[in-house]
Amino acid sequence: MRAFAALIVLIATAQWSPGERVLVSDFSVVDAVAASPWLVFAATRHGLLVYDRVTRAWKQPVTTLDGYPPSRVRVAIADESGNAVWLGTGGIDGYVRYDVDARMWTRGTPPLTAARPVTVEGALARAPAADAIRALILTDPRLRSYQFTAAASTPDQADLYFGTNGLGLIRVDPRTGEWEALPYGLVATAVGAIAPAQDGIWTAASARGGNERRGLTWIATDLSATRPAEGGGAALGFTFTSARRLVATGGALWLATEQGVLRVDPGTMRTRVFDVPDVTSLAPAPDGVWVGSTRGLSVITRNDNVVRVSSDFPALSLVAVRETLWVGTNAGVVMFPPGGTGGGAAAVAALTQPIYAMARAGETIIAATDRSLVWRDPVTAAWKELPLSLALGRPTTLAADPDGGVWVGGTQGLARVDLRRSLVRTLTIPMDLPGPVRDLLADADYLWAATDSGLVRFDRRAALNR
Repeated sequence: MRAFAALIVLIATAQWSPGERVLVSDFSVVDAVAASPWLVFAATRHGLLVYDRVTRAWKQPVTTLDGYPPSRVRVAIADESGNAVWLGTGGIDGYVRYDVDARMWTRGTPPLTAARPVTVEGALARAPAADAIRALILTDPRLRSYQFTAAASTPDQADLYFGTNGLGLIRVDPRTGEWEALPYGLVATAVGAIAPAQDGIWTAASARGGNERRGLTWIATDLSATRPAEGGGAALGFTFTSARRLVATGGALWLATEQGVLRVDPGTMRTRVFDVPDVTSLAPAPDGVWVGSTRGLSVITRNDNVVRVSSDFPALSLVAVRETLWVGTNAGVVMFPPGGTGGGAAAVAALTQPIYAMARAGETIIAATDRSLVWRDPVTAAWKELPLSLALGRPTTLAADPDGGVWVGGTQGLARVDLRRSLVRTLTIPMDLPGPVRDLLADADYLWAATDSGLVRFDRRAALNR
């Protein structure tokens, strides 16, 4: 028997302060570059990048969620009066000025004394050694060729900075011809799955087009660095299209895709593919990793065997609690107790809707149906239910909050649910999020949301108070 809880819904509409919400996207296509004695600015298709030349680290990207112009930026001019840049989009939009220290936008016109941008050919004329090996500089490890799109010279040194149409920012020493790639951002815009990593987070991209890149990206917790990877070993690298779930366990990354389950070595990016059709979910297992699919439940053992555990029901979502496995099916929740994978499954919550996501908050097991949360009281073992706001859309993923409660990602937004008070706070698209949420991860400081339009890092305390 399920107990129904009264619902209190709050929809957040307040403005976010700088730093409370940051979007990381694919910033590989650079349209304009400017340089000051301390900073380099790269205006990309999805945001403004700011590189600190002193610390050799990236500052937080500035995107349309922060006021970045939605129109394509065509000119960037560093402001000599401070850590700021003028961005010109052409037409009636004119110029806008972004102050890095104040994190503020203003509209106006660059002063007549401002240094004008240099052309790509003009910059290469200063660096004949680099111009001679331009093709080498603009070829990536997959032998794809790119072009320079913009250039900037530094006022205090000889360094030149070039924007490209796929490799991000490149620094060139015109005296020696030496170059340094300064990539920042995701392999591709859409993020399908995320997992925790040492000093950061792993993201797995979902390709939305035939030419879009595929792979993983490591992102530092403070967003000062990223490390994209398109695969190791095979000439084509990663070839999957849909990243569905990502788990870090046993020293490896396990990725559920339409090709099956990929085990990825995080050091070399070499992979092995396990042929498990229609994979939907993953969870750490005592002897490897649990694999849920529309055809049932399997386990990939440490000696690389794929063992079928059950084909009685589709395993749409999984959550492991020590040696106990909870499985969300198309009609409720099933539990496999320790040692129960030989047929000892027990149906513990019979429902009429599929279970799209599951999570554990302490000893509480939580599941999401199409329109509600259901959870199991760890003391009474009774199941309770709480309806979700229609503003959330269909639930896609769950993540337990360290302070209690649970975060719910959906096709139209993100919600934080306080199970004790039956209180639901909802963040929606496009005011708070850039796109549908595909995966969530909450730690002591941040809430990470994988969306179809990039990875969003929320200050968790600020998100709690929305």
